[in-house]
Amino acid sequence: MTTLTPNFAQSHAANGQGGAVVIGNPSIGQHAHDPLYLTASEEPYGFLKFAQPPPTREQMIQAPWMGPRVAILGTAPSSRMLAPFNDPSWKIWGCSPGNQNIFPRIDCWFELHANLLWPQCESYGRPYLAWLAQQPFPLFMQDQSWLARAITFPIMELIKEFGPYFFTSSFTEMAALAIWLGAKELAMYGIDMASRDEYILQRPGGFYFIQEGARRGCTVWAPLESDMMQPPGIYGYSERTPYGRKNAVREYELRDRIAPMQTQKAGLERDLTYLGGALENQDYQRSIWGGVQDNRFAVDYLTRLRAQSPMAAALAVPQPTAPPSSLSLPLTAAVAPTKRKPGRPRKRPVPSAETHPAGQG
Repeated sequence: MTTLTPNFAQSHAANGQGGAVVIGNPSIGQHAHDPLYLTASEEPYGFLKFAQPPPTREQMIQAPWMGPRVAILGTAPSSRMLAPFNDPSWKIWGCSPGNQNIFPRIDCWFELHANLLWPQCESYGRPYLAWLAQQPFPLFMQDQSWLARAITFPIMELIKEFGPYFFTSSFTEMAALAIWLGAKELAMYGIDMASRDEYILQRPGGFYFIQEGARRGCTVWAPLESDMMQPPGIYGYSERTPYGRKNAVREYELRDRIAPMQTQKAGLERDLTYLGGALENQDYQRSIWGGVQDNRFAVDYLTRLRAQSPMAAALAVPQPTAPPSSLSLPLTAAVAPTKRKPGRPRKRPVPSAETHPAGQG
């Protein structure tokens, strides 16, 4: 029987690429610059500059940090300390800078981020790397660029085994490794994935490996304190249940109550802005012009000071005046008009040649 749509493993078993890892079908537009597209001449870890080849699957199965029962520990405080630290049949796998110096026992650690020394992360990333350098437990990382003792995480082998679509968190990568190495029981402590970014981007990957583990004979579970084992609602069906209907009605009710409050809040914010400006102006008026109604006291005070000053006393002494000059004339003589006889017209002066030369109009 011909398979119309081969599964991931089948597509790689007959890809004809000489053992190269090929994500997708090269015949329908896969490009060589895709970091997941590797030709036969390329090393599987060539895109990781400092990566040494990871251990083989057989070597990892026999490693002391691997066993049939694996507990993966996250950072959610509600359940991370419930892990079976005192049961030697469990292998304890940890991760995250938020778990430094928290657990009484660690069998293996995973630090699979590449951004620890970015400017935005360096404040906690650098001390965290220094802490990892001092720890005795085995450590998986992307490569050896930060710590020479790090073990290269076999991401390409896991992508080849499970496909590239569900590696959405450190937990999913750790769970995939445990399932691939043959774990029979996988417990999740300190893993909720309940925040908005985790729910949207990471939670589906967690669901996939819970189901994939069960399909491969590995029991995956979490304590009751965790949110991780709660599946999402069944689209179109869950909303018709009493619980689904009640949730919808409750959401509508809350939104209807919030809407007028938001309108009222916007109006109050406008009023607060206006009144805040008015209060600032009032403070200016009070602090600078608070004595304007008492200006008469200031005027009287300054008048007394001026009257008592030496300059004011000097100005009060009569000043000597200049003697009259013989050249000076009484103002009345200087400006008295010339009298003329009544009834005779005033003669208009005849222009002279100097004031009115010939030839000029």
